Amino acid sequence: MPSSLYLAAGCALDASADEMATAAALAGYDGLSLRLSGEHSIEPRRATEFSRLLDELGVFVHDVEVHRIGPQGADPATLVDMAARLGARYVLVVSDVRNEARTIDELGRFSEQCRAAGLTAALEYMAWTMPNASADALRIAEATDAAVVSDLLHHHRLGEGAVEIGALAATGRLAWVQLCDAPAIAPTGGNAALIEEARHRRLPPGHGELPLLDLLRAVPAETPMSIEVQSDELRHITVETRATMLHRAAVDTLARAHDPSSTG
Repeated sequence: MPSSLYLAAGCALDASADEMATAAALAGYDGLSLRLSGEHSIEPRRATEFSRLLDELGVFVHDVEVHRIGPQGADPATLVDMAARLGARYVLVVSDVRNEARTIDELGRFSEQCRAAGLTAALEYMAWTMPNASADALRIAEATDAAVVSDLLHHHRLGEGAVEIGALAATGRLAWVQLCDAPAIAPTGGNAALIEEARHRRLPPGHGELPLLDLLRAVPAETPMSIEVQSDELRHITVETRATMLHRAAVDTLARAHDPSSTG
């Protein structure tokens, strides 16, 4: 089993931060992530109140989303400040700029800002972002003293497998893994179709055809796991029921991955 299991923000973008925290606690997660830049935003005057709720529930904020490196060059100070006030460990970063030099420059400055607040910037790689490969993500992270996040759906859709994620984990830069499932074959339609799948049609672990067991066996068993199942099909289920169902699916998949007698 992993050292810790988290409920990712994407699992419940239809919920408030309070509802996310409550659902995570009731379902047995160690903590959660929040999309503070959008759906789970918390007004500064409520930071102390929300922190008190976390303490009462016995969960913590593992990471917050999302700082986007892009044309607007938005000032991330508010996001970083709130993340620090809530006791988060990481701020997830995505670069929409298809330019490595600019990504390194902006991520480097953001990483410094995070470190000054007691946080770590964590870079995610996807088909439509910079970087779009695990090796490139590692190189950029090393250049900026950031961490790397590996979403197994994106990892597989990029044509990468156990060898690549194992190599990333061996460097010590892999902060956590985002876990979900999906059909083995990617949807047709290029990046637009991949974006639609990732934001609307993910499946619970064990309910699809991704080589999850092979991928999970390639990383240390204690690697933190974030359950990231963003699915329109699950929105009819209450947040608490949804979180519990996903927790059970994740625990079962992780148990199979680390059972020597299990195949697949």
